[in-house]
Amino acid sequence: MVKETMVSVERVKAAINLEVPDRVPVIPLIMQFALQYQNVPQAEAYRNPLRARQALTDTFDALGRYDAVIGANLLWPRSSWRTSAAPTRMRFPGKSGVPEDVPIQAIEQEIMTVGDYDTIISKGWNGFCQEFLPRVNGRPLEKVDALQKLILQISLEDARAWEERGVWVLGGATTWSPVMILSICRTLTQFTLDLHRRPDTVEAVIQAMVPDMIQNVIDDIAATGNPWVFFPLERGSAFYYPVRIFERFEFPYLKRMVDSFAGQGFMTILHFDTDWTLNLPYLKQLPKAKCICQLDGTTNMFNAKEVIGDHMCLMGDVPASLLTLGTIEEVIAYCEKLIDVVGKGGGFILSTGCECPVDAKFENVKAMIDTARNHLPAG
Repeated sequence: MVKETMVSVERVKAAINLEVPDRVPVIPLIMQFALQYQNVPQAEAYRNPLRARQALTDTFDALGRYDAVIGANLLWPRSSWRTSAAPTRMRFPGKSGVPEDVPIQAIEQEIMTVGDYDTIISKGWNGFCQEFLPRVNGRPLEKVDALQKLILQISLEDARAWEERGVWVLGGATTWSPVMILSICRTLTQFTLDLHRRPDTVEAVIQAMVPDMIQNVIDDIAATGNPWVFFPLERGSAFYYPVRIFERFEFPYLKRMVDSFAGQGFMTILHFDTDWTLNLPYLKQLPKAKCICQLDGTTNMFNAKEVIGDHMCLMGDVPASLLTLGTIEEVIAYCEKLIDVVGKGGGFILSTGCECPVDAKFENVKAMIDTARNHLPAG
């Protein structure tokens, strides 16, 4: 085992600041896997947050403890009904005929119409959501707000429980880009048609959304006291669209949001799903050492090191397939390669590629954690 000279918070901060820590920090994204490992049915975890938290902390201990957790429990906190993410319809385990032990699933349905664009342009994102959320949720705005405040209180208790154990929680708010929200609410197909049929309208909608979305994150972090923004991104990448679409509809607003968060003293975890290879050079325009680039096993991590490794901490990228189907030796070999290449010179956090799969092998996940503790970058 590497001789440790830093505590976890110091180690993570060094990586973020593009410095060389005593060893590479390791922060897997683990939620559903912990429930499976602890034999807690998915539905029970949503009904009983205390049991879910216990499953997460017990798994954390069983894996040998890692350097921080991304999110304190299964649900992300918001300070009110005001959201900076998509009000997506979900299939919850144990409800509407869904089996008790099936992970939560998003339902991609066209819940936003072309006519809703005019409302967003005229009223802003929050003004639109005042009538949109009751329509989508089937309950009055007051009940939506009460539920979010209840989730907030539970989340604060969860965060305190982690902090009492000496574990850093990276997650005080979450947000999506406008492209991600519109794509989910319109569906990928319909939103793609909108980009080509009515691009000026879509651009006006995005411009109307961003100020409220930024303020909502600021309000959420004021409520949680946790200056970390988790920012999932997927549908604006070159995996889906030509770079010219990214340049017009995604990056200017992504940059505006991250710049605003950095100006508030927040740290942003940019959680990049899908292949962002062609988009990586643009990230050098974001504030240096003020956000983390978390990759999901699709974007080439070693190329990312060459392109933005001197500007932004990289996080990832042990693939789901390797954790589920690979051998311990294969996991160790890949993690050592990541540490040797991406971890050289600092600015790297070892992690799962997106979330740890629910059916990962425990011994493989533990091998990932242990390799961070046992292996220093070559040279």
